[in-house]
Amino acid sequence: MSRSKATEAAVRAFAKHPYLSAALICLLLDPFFFGSVRNIPIGALLLECIGVVAVSAVLGYSRFRKGSIGKKQFLLFMVCVSGAVLFGAHLYAQSERKALWHFVGGSAAIMLLYYLADMKKYREQVNAFTIMALGFMLKLYYVLVTSVYTRQNDVYTFDGVSGHAGYIEYLVNEHHICDFDPRMRWQYVHPPLHHAISAVWVTISEKIMMTGRDPARESIQMLTLFYSMCIIISAYKILRYFGLKGNALYVPLAVVSFHPAYVLFSGAINNDVLSVALAMGAVVCTLEWYSDPTFGKIFKIAVCIGCAMMTKVAAATVAPPVALVFLVVFIKNFKEKGKELFWQYFAFGLVCVPLGLWFGIRNFLRWEIPLTYVSKMSEDCEQYLGNTPFMQRVTDFSAYQLSSPYESWAKVSEDGTVIGYNEFNPLITLMKNTLFGEEINAGCFSSNVITLFAWGLFWVNVVIAGTALIAMLYHIFRKPSMPKFFIGAFYAMLMGSFYKAAADYPFTCTMNFRYIAPTVITGAVFLGLMLKGCDKEKPAGKAVGIVSGVTACLFAGFSVLVYTALV
Repeated sequence: MSRSKATEAAVRAFAKHPYLSAALICLLLDPFFFGSVRNIPIGALLLECIGVVAVSAVLGYSRFRKGSIGKKQFLLFMVCVSGAVLFGAHLYAQSERKALWHFVGGSAAIMLLYYLADMKKYREQVNAFTIMALGFMLKLYYVLVTSVYTRQNDVYTFDGVSGHAGYIEYLVNEHHICDFDPRMRWQYVHPPLHHAISAVWVTISEKIMMTGRDPARESIQMLTLFYSMCIIISAYKILRYFGLKGNALYVPLAVVSFHPAYVLFSGAINNDVLSVALAMGAVVCTLEWYSDPTFGKIFKIAVCIGCAMMTKVAAATVAPPVALVFLVVFIKNFKEKGKELFWQYFAFGLVCVPLGLWFGIRNFLRWEIPLTYVSKMSEDCEQYLGNTPFMQRVTDFSAYQLSSPYESWAKVSEDGTVIGYNEFNPLITLMKNTLFGEEINAGCFSSNVITLFAWGLFWVNVVIAGTALIAMLYHIFRKPSMPKFFIGAFYAMLMGSFYKAAADYPFTCTMNFRYIAPTVITGAVFLGLMLKGCDKEKPAGKAVGIVSGVTACLFAGFSVLVYTALV
């Protein structure tokens, strides 16, 4: 098969079934890792070596048949490849950082595919795929070095009865949702979709794949890795919907693909990542429905929103912006399609409402738990911020808060002395948490040099976020359109809910970026639109293109340097 035909076949396959392709890749990788470098099977290295030699043989033989190289050159090539593979396998076996080998090797394989692809006809698709694939390798690396107990939120342990891990384990053992008041156990009040899927995954891994219980638990991260990639794929679809090409596509896609929030998501086994993946799927389907309002497309929106809420009730934040699109389309097309649209909305409700609310309604009827119930934390908690007025927290930008790029948490020493402070300003907390979560700090790295990269990542992110906000306001008010307004309304809904939660539940942990992770994508859309509007023929337009490209590369580079240095 020629280079052009092979590239075309690959592009069509990924373009037609991107989510399925991502699922297949994660499924194929799972038996090699089961979610951790500690779970790599004994025969995995042998299979990888055979695979590298076989691929090299195919490539070399194709060159030999075309007459590009002679028989002796082909044999010499294979001897060199085999020797390099054996030597590399020896070094790999002795290495204490095996995950880094997989990251570098996988990235090298992706760049080889990039080199072999037909760039004349499919340059844009290949470039976009390469950006997403390299971002995938960073996420895979993070999964391999991160335990299901490391840098998690409300997970606790599988051997306990609380937290998301306990919830999953309960479903594994009992085979049904809880038949007691879920408020009795921390986090059991969440809808069960993510936990049920994880329980089935653990059962299949342990009973069919014969992995053992602990590797089966670790392999849940292969699920969350897939969910994280679904978010990236949805982001790409949204960027393409707005007609972004070239630099206007690559820059925002690189920011999304290498964004630390989605790297952290890939290793987080709570229900946040699946809820965001489904919510972003609803955004994609809503844009597609707006362009062509059919029953099939509105059904997809209903399933995405319903399943997102069956994962986490807070995912309902996507519903009001979607309802706004429904209203605008109904008003604009009332005379021609009013009746058809009414029945579409009726069908939407029939699917979405039961999917999204059945668990909450069940809990309300049986235990009178409000649909919007949120588990409360004690005001005696060290991270309680309620003693400081909310407006003071919002307006205090004292310089000491920027003494570190990492999120600050107060600690009490044995003699009762308070060390440090709890982050209290929602905006500053957001800018730190989006990059490093709650637990990454200088102690997570073996070298102080990494903190310099962390600072670089922080300030580059500040520039990107500020530029995206300005671009959003400009495009919504100066160059408005319904799709732009929809994305902007989604952003406003997320930020409004974030600040309301920060006021209503005054704890540092409330100001976590995982609650508003889609804002990375909403900002990226307007970054792309800004670049699309630049006149590349003028010096200013060229300068913007160069600066944006350098900024995106710095962001991606700093992200890789920081996250591959975690210990």
